[in-house]
Amino acid sequence: MKNTSIFVFILLLFGLLWYSSCSPHYIAANFDDRTIDHETVAILPVEVVFTGKVPEDISEEDILAIEEAEAKAFQISFYNEILRSTKSGRKPIYVDIQHYQQTLGRLEEQCTSLSDAWSKEPAELAAILDVDAVVKARIEKMRYMSDLESYGIDLGIQLAQLFSGATFWPWLPPGMTRAKTIRADYSLLDGEENKILWSVAFDIDADWSRPSNEIIDEVSRRAGRKFPYRR
Repeated sequence: MKNTSIFVFILLLFGLLWYSSCSPHYIAANFDDRTIDHETVAILPVEVVFTGKVPEDISEEDILAIEEAEAKAFQISFYNEILRSTKSGRKPIYVDIQHYQQTLGRLEEQCTSLSDAWSKEPAELAAILDVDAVVKARIEKMRYMSDLESYGIDLGIQLAQLFSGATFWPWLPPGMTRAKTIRADYSLLDGEENKILWSVAFDIDADWSRPSNEIIDEVSRRAGRKFPYRR
């Protein structure tokens, strides 16, 4: 009887671990029918929300520059991940993904700031970008990122000094770089009905001793695994 109880406990433990590792994932039951005429999808700059303590020696302009840089970095990373997931005949996608430079360019032409893009209705954004659906994402994290050069983003000398200086993270004990959770939420929204067609949400623990691009790309890979429009 005792052995049976232990066996049941182990099964429950493995089940709990398996369940906690799974990402809440949604896709519309009639996804194929609702997207049969879709040709192009745009990935919007990602809304990045900082939940940690803001250093006293950083200006609002610097914070805005960091947030916009990170928004574009996450956008570029997810775009690259979707394309990467279709190489060598792996799970091809039957829609075009608008290039992120074209997306940013059209938003700028319409005088639409990144913060405006996060709050606008999907139908309005789809009309601006001339696409059938848009991907909106929100990232919550406790640390800013500095080394975004791999995405073609230069934060500038002043910000680089802030990141590298010891005063930028005075509240973190030495060596405390792991288990800083990033919360991610990605959604694909229809450009006509403003309804969610697909979404995925998850938490991921980041090792902040790693380069920023590795952390960002890890989030993108996790989100892109179940991206729809697959043949």
